[in-house]
Amino acid sequence: MSSPLSVILTQNKLTGENFNDWKRNLLIVLNFEKHSFVLTQPRPPTPAIDARDRDFVALERWDNSNLSAMCYIRASMSNVLQKQHEEHQTARQIMDNLEEMFGEQTIQAKTDAIKGLMNCRQKVGTPIK
Repeated sequence: MSSPLSVILTQNKLTGENFNDWKRNLLIVLNFEKHSFVLTQPRPPTPAIDARDRDFVALERWDNSNLSAMCYIRASMSNVLQKQHEEHQTARQIMDNLEEMFGEQTIQAKTDAIKGLMNCRQKVGTPIK
Protein backbone atom coordinates (compact mmCIF):
# COMPACT_ATOMS: atom_id res chain seq x y z
CA MET A 1 0.00 0.00 0.00
CA SER A 2 1.59 3.21 -1.16
CA SER A 3 -0.44 5.93 0.57
CA PRO A 4 0.46 7.24 4.02
CA LEU A 5 -3.25 6.85 4.77
CA SER A 6 -3.10 3.16 3.94
CA VAL A 7 -1.55 2.60 7.37
CA ILE A 8 -5.11 3.02 8.64
CA LEU A 9 -6.10 -0.12 6.76
CA THR A 10 -3.12 -2.22 7.81
CA GLN A 11 -3.77 -1.36 11.45
CA ASN A 12 -7.53 -2.01 11.20
CA LYS A 13 -7.99 -5.18 9.15
CA LEU A 14 -11.53 -6.36 8.49
CA THR A 15 -12.46 -9.21 10.78
CA GLY A 16 -16.25 -9.02 10.48
CA GLU A 17 -17.51 -7.34 13.60
CA ASN A 18 -15.58 -4.15 12.76
CA PHE A 19 -17.16 -3.81 9.30
CA ASN A 20 -18.51 -0.26 9.70
CA ASP A 21 -15.24 1.14 11.03
CA TRP A 22 -13.26 -0.73 8.38
CA LYS A 23 -15.52 0.49 5.58
CA ARG A 24 -15.26 4.10 6.76
CA ASN A 25 -11.44 3.83 6.81
CA LEU A 26 -11.39 2.15 3.40
CA LEU A 27 -13.47 4.95 1.88
CA ILE A 28 -11.10 7.54 3.34
CA VAL A 29 -8.17 5.86 1.60
CA LEU A 30 -10.01 5.23 -1.69
CA ASN A 31 -11.26 8.84 -1.80
CA PHE A 32 -7.77 10.17 -1.12
CA GLU A 33 -6.31 7.96 -3.84
CA LYS A 34 -9.20 8.88 -6.20
CA HIS A 35 -10.29 5.27 -6.67
CA SER A 36 -13.67 5.29 -4.91
CA PHE A 37 -15.63 5.91 -8.13
CA VAL A 38 -15.25 2.23 -9.07
CA LEU A 39 -17.59 1.35 -6.18
CA THR A 40 -20.43 3.37 -7.73
CA GLN A 41 -19.74 3.54 -11.47
CA PRO A 42 -19.87 0.51 -13.77
CA ARG A 43 -16.93 -0.36 -16.00
CA PRO A 44 -17.08 1.57 -19.28
CA PRO A 45 -17.74 -0.59 -22.32
CA THR A 46 -14.76 -1.65 -24.38
CA PRO A 47 -14.40 0.96 -27.11
CA ALA A 48 -14.45 0.08 -30.79
CA ILE A 49 -11.13 0.04 -32.61
CA ASP A 50 -11.86 3.43 -34.20
CA ALA A 51 -13.10 5.06 -30.97
CA ARG A 52 -11.70 8.30 -29.60
CA ASP A 53 -8.60 8.17 -27.42
CA ARG A 54 -10.52 9.50 -24.41
CA ASP A 55 -12.74 6.40 -24.48
CA PHE A 56 -9.66 4.19 -24.17
CA VAL A 57 -8.24 6.46 -21.45
CA ALA A 58 -11.50 6.28 -19.46
CA LEU A 59 -11.51 2.48 -19.66
CA GLU A 60 -7.85 2.25 -18.66
CA ARG A 61 -8.41 4.63 -15.73
CA TRP A 62 -11.37 2.58 -14.49
CA ASP A 63 -9.46 -0.70 -14.82
CA ASN A 64 -6.41 0.70 -12.98
CA SER A 65 -8.54 2.21 -10.20
CA ASN A 66 -10.52 -1.01 -9.86
CA LEU A 67 -7.31 -3.02 -9.50
CA SER A 68 -5.98 -0.59 -6.89
CA ALA A 69 -9.26 -0.61 -4.96
CA MET A 70 -9.38 -4.43 -4.98
CA CYS A 71 -5.80 -4.55 -3.69
CA TYR A 72 -6.59 -2.11 -0.87
CA ILE A 73 -9.70 -4.09 0.05
CA ARG A 74 -8.05 -7.52 -0.03
CA ALA A 75 -4.89 -6.37 1.73
CA SER A 76 -6.95 -4.96 4.58
CA MET A 77 -8.98 -8.08 5.39
CA SER A 78 -8.25 -11.32 7.17
CA ASN A 79 -6.73 -14.22 5.23
CA VAL A 80 -10.00 -16.14 5.43
CA LEU A 81 -11.93 -13.26 3.86
CA GLN A 82 -9.23 -12.80 1.21
CA LYS A 83 -9.66 -16.43 0.18
CA GLN A 84 -13.46 -16.02 -0.02
CA HIS A 85 -13.12 -13.04 -2.37
CA GLU A 86 -10.39 -14.26 -4.74
CA GLU A 87 -12.75 -14.86 -7.65
CA HIS A 88 -14.42 -11.43 -7.67
CA GLN A 89 -13.50 -9.28 -10.66
CA THR A 90 -14.43 -5.83 -9.32
CA ALA A 91 -14.10 -3.90 -6.10
CA ARG A 92 -17.86 -3.37 -6.15
CA GLN A 93 -18.52 -7.13 -6.24
CA ILE A 94 -16.32 -7.56 -3.17
CA MET A 95 -18.01 -4.70 -1.30
CA ASP A 96 -21.50 -5.93 -2.21
CA ASN A 97 -20.62 -9.37 -0.89
CA LEU A 98 -19.17 -7.93 2.33
CA GLU A 99 -22.34 -5.86 2.79
CA GLU A 100 -24.38 -9.07 2.50
CA MET A 101 -22.14 -10.85 4.99
CA PHE A 102 -21.77 -8.12 7.61
CA GLY A 103 -24.36 -5.44 6.83
CA GLU A 104 -27.11 -7.30 8.69
CA GLN A 105 -25.06 -7.08 11.88
CA THR A 106 -25.07 -3.31 11.49
CA ILE A 107 -28.85 -3.14 11.20
CA GLN A 108 -29.27 -5.37 14.25
CA ALA A 109 -26.82 -3.27 16.28
CA LYS A 110 -28.72 -0.08 15.41
CA THR A 111 -32.03 -1.70 16.31
CA ASP A 112 -30.66 -2.89 19.66
CA ALA A 113 -29.24 0.57 20.42
CA ILE A 114 -32.55 2.28 19.64
CA LYS A 115 -34.46 -0.23 21.79
CA GLY A 116 -32.02 0.39 24.63
CA LEU A 117 -32.45 4.15 24.39
CA MET A 118 -36.23 3.91 24.20
CA ASN A 119 -36.31 1.77 27.33
CA CYS A 120 -34.12 4.14 29.38
CA ARG A 121 -35.97 5.78 32.24
CA GLN A 122 -34.96 8.58 34.52
CA LYS A 123 -34.92 7.70 38.19
CA VAL A 124 -37.79 9.18 40.17
CA GLY A 125 -36.73 12.38 41.93
CA THR A 126 -33.71 13.02 39.69
CA PRO A 127 -33.74 16.64 38.46
CA ILE A 128 -33.74 17.32 34.73
CA LYS A 129 -30.68 19.32 33.70
